Amino acid sequence: MEIKVGDFGLATVVNFEGEKKRTICGTPNYIAPEILEGKLGHSYEVDVWSMGVVCYTMLVGKPPFETSDVKTTYRRIKMNAYAFPDNIIISPAAKNLVQRLLVIDPSKRLTLDEIASHEFMTGSGPIPLLLPVSTLACPPSATYLR
Repeated sequence: MEIKVGDFGLATVVNFEGEKKRTICGTPNYIAPEILEGKLGHSYEVDVWSMGVVCYTMLVGKPPFETSDVKTTYRRIKMNAYAFPDNIIISPAAKNLVQRLLVIDPSKRLTLDEIASHEFMTGSGPIPLLLPVSTLACPPSATYLR
């Protein structure tokens, strides 16, 4: 029941603390706003943004800024225009985590240590030892989680 997510397709090395990259690249739905702006450069914080997009996507089933047009998607990213759908039950802790990852100002996003100690990550809710194969198609029922 451990999840590991990784994507090194466009990875780069940051050689020293404070180094900023200026390459404008990334998967459109997951790209951080500072990459799109391209003015001050970017660093580790873009990965925190992308983690927020991944968390939202896992909770909701689609990326928060996704549209049928890449330019519109980029505009939504720059404006941080997303919302949680009313028809999906998402815990306050999960919403808070996503909201604190998807922050326009990179210096105000959670750090990795803050993410690890966030209530959503440390919550005392039950974690099952395994899940049935059916959870690949739909969420487990509440009775299963008990």
